[in-house]
Formats: sequence, C-alpha cells, structure tokens
Amino acid sequence: MPLRSLTAADLPRAAALSALIGWNQNQADWAEFVTAGQARGRDDGGAESLAASAATLGYGPDLAWISMVLVRPDLRRQGHATALMRWAVESLRDAGVASLALDATPAGRPVYARLGFRDVWGFTRWLLPAALPVEPGVTVRPLRAADWPAVLALDLAGFGAPRGPLLRRFARRLPAAAWVAEAAGQVSGAILGRDGLRQPGLGPLWAPDAATGRALLAAARNALPGAAVLDLCDHAAGLGDWLGEHGASAQRPFTRMVLGADLPGEASGYLAAAGPEFG
Repeated sequence: MPLRSLTAADLPRAAALSALIGWNQNQADWAEFVTAGQARGRDDGGAESLAASAATLGYGPDLAWISMVLVRPDLRRQGHATALMRWAVESLRDAGVASLALDATPAGRPVYARLGFRDVWGFTRWLLPAALPVEPGVTVRPLRAADWPAVLALDLAGFGAPRGPLLRRFARRLPAAAWVAEAAGQVSGAILGRDGLRQPGLGPLWAPDAATGRALLAAARNALPGAAVLDLCDHAAGLGDWLGEHGASAQRPFTRMVLGADLPGEASGYLAAAGPEFG
C-alpha cells in the first residue's frame, strides 16, 4: 500500500477513517488539508475508509501543523504511522519551516517524543452542558465583518502565525458561535466555532481575563442547540473549574508538542484551541 496524495475525491473515505477512530472531523475539516495543506494516505482495496492518513497545514513560513495521523485499528503496528510521520516531517523540513507542531493524545505523546518533539503545554477537551450562566459586567455581541482585523490580531498574538482564511471559514461554517467581547469600544476578546461530525466544537477562544472568557463561552454555548465541545488550554484552569461547577465534563487530555524552533506567540490570552487538528 504505497503512500499517495489525497484529493477532493478522497474526502468521504478520509472522513470515514476519522469517524471509525472516534474523532469528530467531518468532510469540511478534511477539505482544509486537501485544499490548503497537504494530505497523504494509504488505500486498502475496496474498504469504505482509508487504511491510514496524515496531513500538514502551513501557517506562513515559520509554523506548520501535523495532524490526522490515523491508522485503521485492524492495520496498526505495521509501520503505517511511522511512514506517514516521516513524510510529514521531511516534507516540512525540506520546505524550510522553522517550527513543526502537533497536538498529541496520551498514547501518541511518547511516540512523538522519540522523534524529537518536545512538550509545550497541554489542553483538555470538555463536553459542555446545555447552557452556561451569563457573565455580568462583560459586553459581548455577535461578530461583525468589521471585527475581523481585531480578531485576527488577537489570534496572531496568541497563536503566533497567520491563519485568517481558516478562521473566516470556521465562522462561515458556524456563525452562531462567532462572538466578540468589547471594552472601551474596542474588541477585547473573541470566540469562534465550527461544525463537527458528532457535535460542534467551540474555539479558538481569546480573552484577556477569566470573566471575559466566561462571557464569551456562555454566549457561544447558549447560541447552539445540542451538545458542544471545547479544547480548553491548561493555563486557563480557572475556566475549567467554572465549567465543572456548571455541569461540563473533561473528556481527554492533549499535549501540544513542537519540533525545531520554539512555538511563536504568547499563549496566555489564548484560552481554547481551534482543535488538535488545527492548533
């Protein structure tokens, strides 16, 4: 089963693989890698899903994300993930990218550590309750087109690399989850979300303080029906305590890891990730 580049025609089988593993990505997520990044996979005859996959997504010349390193359960321990990781790392290094990053599950973390990746910080996926209490004293409102320069400036400061087109597509996919906070007439924080296979995911979340973070989370969560998830950074532990007090449950931890130069950006105001596949 040789590695090959994935195309738009592969989106259903790629999404079938991530669904089989139990992940939340849909075809729109996979389309980001096929159209804006690179994705490779292995076939297995006429199976409904790919046998294995990996994807990379570049954020300018200094940072790229590695994700979707998946192997069908019945084909594990046959070297597929190793070959796909080798492709991802070598292709990004050949392109001169300074920092190669990924978000590892507990099972994947020691594997990536052996490849030279080092821990940066962690985050936890939370399943959110049906509603969250409104935070008094913080002004929040739905995101407007004129807010985008301020929102993208927040992301550039916290994440450290440009990804405006990706975030704008997130907002189009789930406009009800796109909110901003205002202070002194200026955008001080924001939250986005996107649809998923099983439930929508909230994030990224940018906020200068816990109260603003709570207000934005409540606005976005309460605007959505059904279940929703959030990837909350460990340095926002106070928000995690608040979520737990109001019925949210922690699902699984992740570790952000990097190979090469240190990650850009100052993560203190970056309170929730865009998801382990996007950073």
